[in-house]
Amino acid sequence: MYKEAAGDDLVGKRGVRALLTDSSEVGSFNWTPRMVEQFKRLRGYAPPPGPPALPALVPGTRAEPDAFLSVYRRTLGELHASEHYATVARIAREYGLTLYGEAIEDRRPVIGDDMAMRRYADIPMGALWVWTDESRVRPTLLGDMKGASSVGHFYGKNIVAAESMTSALAPWALAPSDLRRVIDLEFAHGINRPVVHTSVHQPLDDKKPGLSLMIFGQFFNRHESWAEMAKPWVDYMARNSFLLQQGRNVADVAYFYGEEAPISAITAYGPLADTPVRYAYDFVNAEGLIDGLRVDGEGRLVAPSGATYRVLYLGGRSERMTLPALKRLAELAEGGATIVGRAPTSSPSLADDPAEVAALVRRLWAGPGETRVGRGRIIDSDDVEAALASVGVLPDADLGAAAKDSMFVHRKLADGDLYFVINRSKKPVKLDARFRVSGKAPEILSAVDGRSTPVSFRQDGATTVVPIEVGPEQSFHLLFRKPATTKETIVAKPALATVAELGGSWGVTFQPGRGAPPSATLPTLASLSAQSDPAIRYFSGEAIYRKTFSVPKGYRRGQPLWLDLGAVGDLAEVSVNGRVIGTAWQAPYRLDIGPAMRPGENRLEVKVANLWVNRLIGDAQPDAKKVTFVTIPTFGADAPLRPSGLIGPVRLEVER
Repeated sequence: MYKEAAGDDLVGKRGVRALLTDSSEVGSFNWTPRMVEQFKRLRGYAPPPGPPALPALVPGTRAEPDAFLSVYRRTLGELHASEHYATVARIAREYGLTLYGEAIEDRRPVIGDDMAMRRYADIPMGALWVWTDESRVRPTLLGDMKGASSVGHFYGKNIVAAESMTSALAPWALAPSDLRRVIDLEFAHGINRPVVHTSVHQPLDDKKPGLSLMIFGQFFNRHESWAEMAKPWVDYMARNSFLLQQGRNVADVAYFYGEEAPISAITAYGPLADTPVRYAYDFVNAEGLIDGLRVDGEGRLVAPSGATYRVLYLGGRSERMTLPALKRLAELAEGGATIVGRAPTSSPSLADDPAEVAALVRRLWAGPGETRVGRGRIIDSDDVEAALASVGVLPDADLGAAAKDSMFVHRKLADGDLYFVINRSKKPVKLDARFRVSGKAPEILSAVDGRSTPVSFRQDGATTVVPIEVGPEQSFHLLFRKPATTKETIVAKPALATVAELGGSWGVTFQPGRGAPPSATLPTLASLSAQSDPAIRYFSGEAIYRKTFSVPKGYRRGQPLWLDLGAVGDLAEVSVNGRVIGTAWQAPYRLDIGPAMRPGENRLEVKVANLWVNRLIGDAQPDAKKVTFVTIPTFGADAPLRPSGLIGPVRLEVER
C-alpha cells in the first residue's frame, strides 16, 4: 500500500523509511489452524486429545489443568512473538525499512512476553502517558519502558524509543513546562528516542487548532498556539537523546522476572518492590536466561550484546521455575556467576519431573545464606543491594537519603562516564551524591542550553562525592571526563541580587484573528485570564509585551544581567533592542540580556504564547463568536481558565 501511494523509490532508503507497530491490543486469543502442529514442534509432544482445558474446568485435580494451561499459554506467547513480531520484522527488512516495535504496554489480557515480542524490532519501544498531580504514573508503563530499554541493552540495540507524552481528554492543555517531568522520566528509564504522540496532519490554514486523533494528544503540530516557540523544547529533547545514545549502558543487575507473566502483568498495579535503587538493572526473560546469558572468566554475566552484569537476581514471578531454567541457573553458577534470590517452590510445567526439580533446588539452595556451586555462588536473599555489597560491588550512584524520589542512568563512554539524574519531587533537593568513579573531575551538562559548568567534588577512595542542589522536577547530566588534579575542588555558586523591578504599566499587542483587541495597556502585570475584558480573558495565542527601561544602578556593562520574568503562561521569547535573546519555557523564566544592553534606555519586548485552553473555554460561552475549529468536544463554559501571559513580577538581577 505504501509503495502504491509513494512509488517504489520512496519506500526504504528514502521517503517512508520506517514502520511502527503500536501496542498489542488484540485481546485474548487461544487458537490457530496449525495449533496442534505448532504445539508439538515447540513442546515435543502432542496436546491431549479432545477440547483443550482452556477454562480449567475439567475432572481431576486443579493442578493438572493449571499445569497444562501454563504450557499452553507459553506456547501461545512464543507463537505471538515468532509468527507476528518476527514476521513483521522480516517483511520490513525485505523492503529496507527500520522497524519500531511496542509490546503489550498496559495491563491488557494479551498472552505473550514483552521482551520476546520487542527483541525482533530494530528499535524497541515503550510508552509513557502524561499524568496529573491528582493522579499518578501508571506503574505498568514504567515497567513497559524499562522492558524496552532492557531489550535494547541485552540485544545490542542502542536506540530505544517510546510513544511519548500521550494524553487523553486533555485537549491542547499541556505546555513544555508540564511535559518536562514526563520526558525526563522516560530518559531515566533508558529511553533515548522519544516519539511524540501525536502530530496529526493539518491541511487547512483557517481551521485552528484543527484536526485531532479523537480524544488523544499531544496535539503537537503547526497549529499549536506555541508552535513558533517550540524549538528550545525540541532542542531539550534532542540534547538529552543525543547524550543518552553515547557509549553503552551500565547495569550491575540482571533482573529475571520469571516465566509465568510478562512485565506488563507483574507491574500492573504497583512498581516492583525489590528492584535496586543504588545499582542499575535490566530485565531478563526466560529466553534471555536460557539462551542468552553466559559467564566470563571474572564471573560476570554477559548478554548477547556484550553488556555485563555482576549478579543475576530472581525476582518478579520466579517463585516457580521450569527445569530448563533451573538447569541453566546451575550451569551459570558452576561457571562462576553470582545468583541472588529465593529457592523456587516448584515447576509450572507438565513436562518436568517434580522429583528432579526438587533435587536440583536442594542442590542449589543447600541452606540459608550462601551456597557455593562450582566456581560461583547462590545467595538465598531477596535483598539484591545487600548481596552486591557482600561480594564487594560498590553502589554505582548513591544519591543519599534526601533523594528518595531521584533516579539515575549511567552511560560508560570511551573516555569517561556520563550520569543522568532526575529529581521527581516537587521540591528542591540537596544531594550529597556519591558516584562509582575516581580520578575524574565532574562537570554539569545542561540539556536546556547545552552549556557545561564545573561543580564541587571530593575524591573518596574509588568514588567521587558531588554536593549539588536539584530544582523541583529537574534533571542534569554529570560528565566525568577530565582528569582530576586535586582531591577536592570547591566551586562557588554566585548569588543573584535584584537591581531593578520593571513594574508599572506595559503595552501589549495581541495576535490577530484570536478574538482579542489589537492592543491594550495593562496598568500592572497580571494573568490575562484575570482581566475584566472577556476578549482578553479568553485570549489564546501570542501577546507581545513592551517596555522601555534604563540601565540599572549596580550593573557594569559586560557582566551578565539576568531578566527574571517571574510567572509566565506559558512560553516567552525575549528581545532587547531588537535582538532576540532566547525563549524561556520553564521556571525559572530567566535569561541573560547583558550582551544586548546599551547605555541609557533599552527597549524590551516579551512575546508570550499561552495554550488554546482559554480560547476554547471562551468559545463555549453562551452566544460566543467562535474563533476555534475542533473535531472533538473540549471544555465547558465553566472550566477553570489557565493563567496566561506575562504575570511577573519582572526583575533585573546581577551576580554577586
